[in-house]
Amino acid sequence: MERLDDRSWVVDVKTTGRLVVDCVVRDQASSRCDNNENADYRLWVGLDPIDAHVHARATGRDPLGLDSLRIATYSGGMTHALVSWMDNDFVDLVATAVPWLTPLVWVKPGGPSVDSVRARLDDGAVGLKLHPAYDAYPADTRELDPYLRVADDSGVPVTVHSGPGPADPDLIRRLAERFPAVRFVFYHTFLGFSEGRRRASRHARDLPNIYLETSWCRSTEVERLLREVGPDRVLFGSDAATDGPQHFVRRPPNIEMTENYNTGLLRLARRLRPEVTRKLLEDNARTLFGLDRPTYPPRAAGG
Repeated sequence: MERLDDRSWVVDVKTTGRLVVDCVVRDQASSRCDNNENADYRLWVGLDPIDAHVHARATGRDPLGLDSLRIATYSGGMTHALVSWMDNDFVDLVATAVPWLTPLVWVKPGGPSVDSVRARLDDGAVGLKLHPAYDAYPADTRELDPYLRVADDSGVPVTVHSGPGPADPDLIRRLAERFPAVRFVFYHTFLGFSEGRRRASRHARDLPNIYLETSWCRSTEVERLLREVGPDRVLFGSDAATDGPQHFVRRPPNIEMTENYNTGLLRLARRLRPEVTRKLLEDNARTLFGLDRPTYPPRAAGG
């Protein structure tokens, strides 16, 4: 490998016909091997994938720990992620320390203050996060309207946990109807039976300000959503690292016991047109949340 600077190395790898490169790194001097804590590293060829749905609630390798998130995202080849948790102060610290994490602001009826939400958006947060099931309120409550007006004024999306009960897609749809200029992202599309996902898909077809995120959806389900809604309003997310460091490579598979994230993403990349894969894994999240494209240091002369 060739050193570019204090933090960057480069190596030439033949990638013709390849979608990804899975690798470990060995220190030739000491023969030490870094295999990403037994999860290996994944690099996507010609893509810089974004995970639109991750969490961090503490340091360490427990589920939802920051170390677990780092290992998991590296194993999936993610280069950027949108992070949220109910402790906005901790998320602020994490996003400040980790340049590939961008924060969302967690809100619920009664808190945090509207002024603090505006301040966090001014400081670099790129959207809001609602979790009606966890915080026990109906998704269509009018108590959310002050926060949604902030999202409207700031031009940022609102991500919403979508699932049975208080987070039902029919309720979230009412928010999208009340605030047609605000873009709403249904996290998970629907965390439950396929009937709920079909309703979420129908709502997205009816309302242009509804987007679908695909965590815990099988690859065949993602293909169906792309066909029904179109490639511009479906984006990848994983809910990492709720399954710990092995979130992307879990054995037995953790998505409906049929596939894990790395398996499913490769199946999608092989079956979808390249431009659709790029929208799903990268472009839609960049456009929706206003994320810059990465820049890479130039190769040394003669490299």
